Amino acid sequence: MLWQQSLQFAADMSSLSKSKTTSTFLASLFLASALNVPVTGFADENLAGKYYEDALVAYRKQDTGAAIIELRNALQQNPNYVAAHILLGELFLQKKSLSEAEVHLNLANQLGADRSLTVKALAQLYLYQIKYNLLLKEIQPSQFNRQLQPDLHLFRGHAYLQLNQISEALNEYDMAAQIDPSRVDAVIGRANALLRRNDLDGANQAIEKAMAMQPDNAGNWYVNGTINHVQGDLENAIKNYDKAITLMPDYQDARIARAGVLMDLHQDERAAEDLVYLREHYPFDPKAAYLHAVLLARNGQKDASTKELEAAADIIVSVKPEYLTQHSQTLMLSGLINYSLQRFDLAAEYLRQYVKTYPGQPGPYKLLASILLNKNEPETVIDLLRPVVASHPNDHRLLFLLGTAYMNVGKHDKANALLEKASAGEGGGENIHAEIGLNRLSMGQETLATQELEAAIKKNPGNTQAGIPLVAIYIRNGEGQKALRVAQGMHDKLPKNLTLLNLLGTAQVAMQNLKQARHSFEKAVELDPSFITAHLNLSKLDVAEKKIDKAKQRLVKLNQEFPDNVAVLIELSTVEQAAGNDDGANQWLEKARRVDQKSMPVLLAQMDLKIKTGRALEALSVGEAAELIDRENPQLLQALARGYLASNNREKALSIYRRMADQARLNVKKLYTVARYQIQAGDYPDAIKTLKQALVADEKHIPSQIALTEMELYHGKPVFAISRANNLLKEYPQRGFPHRLLGDIAAHDKNVDLAVSRYQTAFDLEPDTGLLMKLYQGLKQTGQNEKAFGLLSQWTQKHPKDLVPIAALAEELLQQGKLKEAQKHYEFLLAQYPNEPQFLNNLAYIYFTNGNGKALSYAEKAQKIAPEQASSNDTLGWILVNTGKAEQGLHYLRSAHSRMSQNPEIRYHIAVALDKLGRKEEAKQELEQIVNSNSSFNGMEQARILLDKLSH
Repeated sequence: MLWQQSLQFAADMSSLSKSKTTSTFLASLFLASALNVPVTGFADENLAGKYYEDALVAYRKQDTGAAIIELRNALQQNPNYVAAHILLGELFLQKKSLSEAEVHLNLANQLGADRSLTVKALAQLYLYQIKYNLLLKEIQPSQFNRQLQPDLHLFRGHAYLQLNQISEALNEYDMAAQIDPSRVDAVIGRANALLRRNDLDGANQAIEKAMAMQPDNAGNWYVNGTINHVQGDLENAIKNYDKAITLMPDYQDARIARAGVLMDLHQDERAAEDLVYLREHYPFDPKAAYLHAVLLARNGQKDASTKELEAAADIIVSVKPEYLTQHSQTLMLSGLINYSLQRFDLAAEYLRQYVKTYPGQPGPYKLLASILLNKNEPETVIDLLRPVVASHPNDHRLLFLLGTAYMNVGKHDKANALLEKASAGEGGGENIHAEIGLNRLSMGQETLATQELEAAIKKNPGNTQAGIPLVAIYIRNGEGQKALRVAQGMHDKLPKNLTLLNLLGTAQVAMQNLKQARHSFEKAVELDPSFITAHLNLSKLDVAEKKIDKAKQRLVKLNQEFPDNVAVLIELSTVEQAAGNDDGANQWLEKARRVDQKSMPVLLAQMDLKIKTGRALEALSVGEAAELIDRENPQLLQALARGYLASNNREKALSIYRRMADQARLNVKKLYTVARYQIQAGDYPDAIKTLKQALVADEKHIPSQIALTEMELYHGKPVFAISRANNLLKEYPQRGFPHRLLGDIAAHDKNVDLAVSRYQTAFDLEPDTGLLMKLYQGLKQTGQNEKAFGLLSQWTQKHPKDLVPIAALAEELLQQGKLKEAQKHYEFLLAQYPNEPQFLNNLAYIYFTNGNGKALSYAEKAQKIAPEQASSNDTLGWILVNTGKAEQGLHYLRSAHSRMSQNPEIRYHIAVALDKLGRKEEAKQELEQIVNSNSSFNGMEQARILLDKLSH
């Protein structure tokens, strides 16, 4: 019985995530508070397992209807039964029920299925759905084992062929053939691609090779028919299509091609037979619908033809974007209103009309120029403002806007002259520095904005226009001391200003001076008891100090005084969530919604809670209401994207992220944020585009530089990653991150020794847990086990509360068979996170090995908390099998296999369970496959013995 875990520190340090290993007992470390998994009764699990086993029997007898019924019964008992979703998805795909297939395959993946079990079905589904780009984006053969790769290259080849990208299609077919030279469909695919290129000689050579390999392959006859068709030999084309369809009656392409030729030959009855068949078996194919419509029209059936055309349109129509409603007002007022609503395109249209009609007023030019700069149209701004600046040479705002436009097109001399003149113009430069800084900030150029805001504060420490955003920047970047200095300077100038007093408290919180922060907030409340913001901050301090009841009491009292204040109601909901009372949290938000149905913070809080509690469709319903209020709100867009992801509509979520990237324009902070969302959603190509756009906005933005380097390395062009990492090293030789990136590049190139050296340098410069774990893993891979173990031991002694390395150390001890020491560490970890499935699972293994009776209860708890993990299912299943409950155990072992299909140990456990249930032949088949694979695993010798026993 194997165990193992492999940990890495998550990027935002807020949670821990899993990485792949070769072991059965693999699990992720999640914060206990993030777990919200429905628990299924034990009796239901047994019944679900029985239904699934019955479905497998029916499936093997090719009784698809009975199998579907049994699988639905299984899912009625346990909606999270991954193996049942996988098989149902495949069966619905066979029946061409695409929507149902998509639901079950996506649910399987969402529930943690081993993607190698679903990827082929999904690829076929995408082809049927005409989602060629999605297939190419999501199906990456290199991510799967070599046995699967030829099929995936073929699917990609078909997608490229449909997109008429012939060279790419040929490359995919050649890759499939290179991995497995016996794949005749790769040769057929090549022939098809060459035909698309009008290379008849090449197509003929390829198909002759394919015919020699497999003469009864329907694809060969189809391509031969297509060659005849291209050459105008329609009679022989029909004969070859007939042969293909005889060999494979549901051959979609062959039937469409034959129907087309038959229509050309005016054999409409035969053509109709093919088209009716296609419409029945492939209702999602627009080509068939269109051809059928043409045929019906040709035969005078106008209404039926129209119906088919509408069906074709419904298949291919895309959702059109919703346009904003225009208001009929004066030109200038309309421009201002729409600008305020962030309807920039419409605002610009009105303002263009205004300045054309009334050219003498500079104000509208300024507003229009700001919009155009935000839309990244600096050339238009230059053309617009040059004559206006000539008429108003001392207007610092016009000078600033024109200077910014020149800067954005690379004319830096002109830009500097105008910006210096603007800066020197008003009040010694303090106000213009602040204004330039705010404009830089609005464009996402935070570094340049900070410099301008600092210049304004230097001239006047009490300048709130510059100081307030500067404090926010410092806090966001972890520069608490600077934030406190600026906040204190403003407060000293205006000691009774409640906003500044509250800001001072916020800066003190950033410095972890909680006592001083509480004093600042309390002083603000003392000056004005109705200052709700300070009350709310005091509540947040209570929660931070784990005084949940005190926070709630404070807020309930505040709610009694201000019953219609939605901020108080939202905070009450937040406190209820901190207490684990999601129902109570929802009630407060419902009350807030009744108070103000159009409050965006309330709507966003509702969406967040509903997504968190697994009610994504309800969240999207709230989002629809919010869109009517402000459809461009970036927080709303992110919430909608999260809702679509949670409801398994990934394509729509990704379209929202692309929309957010377009809206961000040249705002580097916004672009970087959108890129992180795209990365989290697995949309790597678009993330790369967004990060490149961010670096156009600010080439010095380190987070974007790091993220783009990582994206190019793993999902783009590694040569670009190498260049970027080396440039970063030249610029920041004493920082850890360039060395870490070069270490990642070396690891990607399988140069582990170099990777270890790079990680060591980075760790010496800026040690942190993430680098520690990379260095530890590298040392293990290079056989430096003692050094790796020593590294962990030293770190955990100095950082006794750093759970990631402690968990890794516990694993090391477990590997070494030091169960007593490992048990001590796991029990310590479990005391910190009593509902962490990984710790429960590994302790269950230790207890099982030592004969401790608590093993089963720990394994059951781990599986109930993390039913999506292969390890927890395998542990529980194996313990049940070995304690006389083989039928119950088999259900969990099936679930483990559906999530980690390549693990031979799980299949060995399944074989043992089948043997104990008297299903000897099935057990023998499982054992033959794992023994013949020559894989090394814990139990291999026992597997050989059992196979030998069953073979005699």
